[in-house]
Amino acid sequence: MVHITKIVNIATYFAGFLNREIKVVLFFLLCFSLLGSALGQSPGLFDPDEVMTLNLRGDLRSVFKDRGDDPQYHSATLQYKADLNTINIPIKIKTRGHFRKISTNCKYPPIFLNFKKSAIPKNSVFEGQDKVKLVTPCQGDKYVLYEYLVYKSYNLITPRSFNARLIKVVFQDTVKNKSAKPYYRNEPVHSGI
Repeated sequence: MVHITKIVNIATYFAGFLNREIKVVLFFLLCFSLLGSALGQSPGLFDPDEVMTLNLRGDLRSVFKDRGDDPQYHSATLQYKADLNTINIPIKIKTRGHFRKISTNCKYPPIFLNFKKSAIPKNSVFEGQDKVKLVTPCQGDKYVLYEYLVYKSYNLITPRSFNARLIKVVFQDTVKNKSAKPYYRNEPVHSGI
């Protein structure tokens, strides 16, 4: 069941980024949720609406250059904080997409995160995940926020939709020993159509 507080929290958090039309859509969704719509999200990664911060570590320069028709998987580490602990999960990543994958269109291409189930710690928010699509911004964070709101809006209408969670990613290239400033990313995941 959709909780009114979830929608209010989302709208409040992003109010500074939103134009009048988006605010009207959010108001409509709030009214729609009062009618008792169900939110078709799986437990875990996509349950909370809070922004999650992740560090993606590895030879990212090689990953970001691998934008051809048949990109290869590269080893990386996904790092995040849970309670007071730092969790490190070894994963494989590769570029994906079409328009956003072209380097003249986007600095950072969309990425597939491929989890080895045996490497995911028990009770991790990534438990049960296999492959997750990481969407990256091309024209600034504002459009990622709009895209996120579209995914969340569609979740209110049907459980046969992509789940999404807004995250901030810090890209850390371990070869160059450089980190990029955090960017918003959106993780849409197919939820069983």
